[in-house]
Amino acid sequence: LSERQSLRASLRHPRFDAHSGCARSRDRRRARHSRRFPRRVPDSPGDLLLPRFAHMPAAMRRESPAGATDHYRPACPGLYATSAAGEAETVFTPAQLQKMDFHVECHLSTAFVTVNTTWVVPGSLLKSAKNDGKKGNITFAMPVTEQTTVTGVSAQMSNKRFASGVMPNKDTKNMKGTRFGRNTAAPLPAHPELFAISIPGVPAGETVHVQATYFTPLDFENGAYVFRAPTRLPTGCMPPNTPLTKVLSVMATARSAYSEQVQVMSPTHPVTLVQAGAGVTQVQLDPIKREKWQNTEFVMVMPVWGGDIAAAGVQQPPAPGDPDRRHAFAIAIAPPKPEAVNPFPRDVIFLLDRSGSMGGGPMDAARAALIAGLKDLTPNDRFNICAFDNLQIFFDQEGLTNATNEAKDAALRWVNVNCQARGTTDIMTPLARALELFSAQPNPGAVPMVFVITDGAVEDEREICTFVERAFKNGGADPAAMLPRVNTFGIGRYANHYFLKMLAGIGRGMNGAAYSPETVEKKMFDLLRASKTPILTNIAVGIPTSAQGVEILPFPVPDLFAGAPVMISGKCVGGLPATIEIQGRVAGGAVWQRSIPVALDLQNNALSIPLDKVFVKQRIDMMTARAWLTQEKHLEQQVIDLSLKHGVPCAHTKLCAFEISLKNETAMKNQKASGGAVSVAKYAVGGAAGVMVIGAMAGGFGDVGASLSNAGGMIANAGSMIGSIDIGGVDVADLS
Repeated sequence: LSERQSLRASLRHPRFDAHSGCARSRDRRRARHSRRFPRRVPDSPGDLLLPRFAHMPAAMRRESPAGATDHYRPACPGLYATSAAGEAETVFTPAQLQKMDFHVECHLSTAFVTVNTTWVVPGSLLKSAKNDGKKGNITFAMPVTEQTTVTGVSAQMSNKRFASGVMPNKDTKNMKGTRFGRNTAAPLPAHPELFAISIPGVPAGETVHVQATYFTPLDFENGAYVFRAPTRLPTGCMPPNTPLTKVLSVMATARSAYSEQVQVMSPTHPVTLVQAGAGVTQVQLDPIKREKWQNTEFVMVMPVWGGDIAAAGVQQPPAPGDPDRRHAFAIAIAPPKPEAVNPFPRDVIFLLDRSGSMGGGPMDAARAALIAGLKDLTPNDRFNICAFDNLQIFFDQEGLTNATNEAKDAALRWVNVNCQARGTTDIMTPLARALELFSAQPNPGAVPMVFVITDGAVEDEREICTFVERAFKNGGADPAAMLPRVNTFGIGRYANHYFLKMLAGIGRGMNGAAYSPETVEKKMFDLLRASKTPILTNIAVGIPTSAQGVEILPFPVPDLFAGAPVMISGKCVGGLPATIEIQGRVAGGAVWQRSIPVALDLQNNALSIPLDKVFVKQRIDMMTARAWLTQEKHLEQQVIDLSLKHGVPCAHTKLCAFEISLKNETAMKNQKASGGAVSVAKYAVGGAAGVMVIGAMAGGFGDVGASLSNAGGMIANAGSMIGSIDIGGVDVADLS
């Protein structure tokens, strides 16, 4: 398929069942496909092609190694041949794996990952319309999550190499991707569950080394930070009886702000201690206990819950040559076990968007998550629900209802009747009404919360932020006052995710997002569950008034929940003192106050990621949201500068891939190390036209027009998108 044809095919079925990602739904889709297109026993997995491809010459079909099985998702980073299977599936047939190494640094609440893989590409995977398998194109694919930020990808062969870099959007206009078989400045189609890029001109039997770097926030589950690495190897990628210990390795480091050794364990693989020190623990897969290795994802767990609230800080001086001479610091506040504290009661109002664009899977999933959230309410809580489009309807028109079993049962029935897709979107009116209800029915000692759940963008978003900011400023003179917490959840690509981040930031709340139908229910319920047990509110950090150049994020500081630790990052000239004060309020209104240590972290041989980069995504997102709100161009430029400095793509920059010679790669690295601005077009083979712009799945600024027309903003499943990523039969001339 041509790129245009493939993209058109991927958009042909924009809506899928809310649980299309689960095995049961996938099997139903395959069964429907089998009934419509009876399958014969294939000679090889490469023969599993749609009937509409049956007329294609054999030279245009991708072949697979004998004995390989069908793979409908890449389970690990690797090189794959791709072929269509059904209307919304893709078969990923792996090359031959030689080595896969994961190097992981878990800093506080963020994991930084470098994965190096080596593959041998059989000629049978390379056959296309232009050749007989002596040379062709292969796809590098890597499973990711909606919160993963890919910061780099590179590939190296015997006579060719590819690299990547971050460029401002304005500098990508002349980048056509001709070295990758493209001829457009449009970004490569992206998907929230899959990072994929096609590597052109690979000779048969070639050994290809691929490196990918990314970072992702750690999950917080049952009182522990959890890291997952996609290490499940596909069938057929290794010779039979090859032990996993021969090809797979994982080195993982966990770093906390506390002086104690970090507890680290793995429920999936045996690990052995490499080194341990104050606040740092490093482990690796244990090669001796090879009989206990399983071919599954690697999971590392770092417990946090204790008997009381714990807090500590860490800071680093600026790196030599960094023009920003401020120290970077981080403050971690960890919750105790839920049973060890007396939680606050809650007043909760759910605002659920029921506009027409929510129809089908998104509404079904949001409704299911809302019902689960209602069941999580305790007898000490009060609640209300509003289903809104261009009109609004409340479960209780008078105000907040005690969360008795009878009231919750009535609410469940109400949700199933009233939360059906219709109309357009108005967020301001129901949000203002929710704040009025809190004021009209004060509940001293309770934490008031509103959850805004929407898939749309509206024209008055800046006015909404200004309205909430003004309302909170007027009501926040009393430090003991419990202002409503505004939590937001964005669904799909048409929601303005920066508006929702900004609104949650102003309202001291949480923000979540889902882009594909199968993740809406889980992601939304995770947000609701994380906010179930408030422990510490109105948190304040005692930074000395004499400190200069102070920057602190998030600000205001969010509340501490049993299901959500607090991570504060910041910068200031000269750094923080050795101890600082932190205070907040616990249930009942008493003031909680602690003097916490702030350790100076100068160097550690187990770590390579500077503290300044650990929270750079948080800084970029909040600065981007603030620049959007104020419409100040100098703030937007600060975001671009920060993105380029740390090599982290954002809304105003893009990750770009390009072919490069060894000589130019060395020169480019030297220029970057010297602090000079790097233009990838200067070093790329084929100049700017040869550079390919890679798409990013980061939440965008929304689309009001699409929202007004009730267009569905969900992303189709990865199987239907991959066709527009693979360049199949396009051969690229050798210019190097």
